[in-house]
Amino acid sequence: MLRIRRLTDYATVILGVLATEPERVHTATALALRTRIGAATASKLLKQLHRAALVTSSRGLHGGYKL
Repeated sequence: MLRIRRLTDYATVILGVLATEPERVHTATALALRTRIGAATASKLLKQLHRAALVTSSRGLHGGYKL
C-alpha cells in the first residue's frame, strides 16, 4: 500500500486544476478557493512546485502560476 502525505495530495490537486487550463495564469488565491486548500498552504506548495520546475510563475498585476 502506498501512503502519500497530505501536502503531496494537495500538490496533486493543484496540478490537476492547473492542467485543466494550461495556458491560463492562475493566482494562488484563486487556486486556494477553487481547491478549498488554505491560502497559506497553496502558496507554500506553489513555491515548491516552482522550485521543482513543475510550474512557471510571473509577477505583477496579471501574474500567477501556470504549467
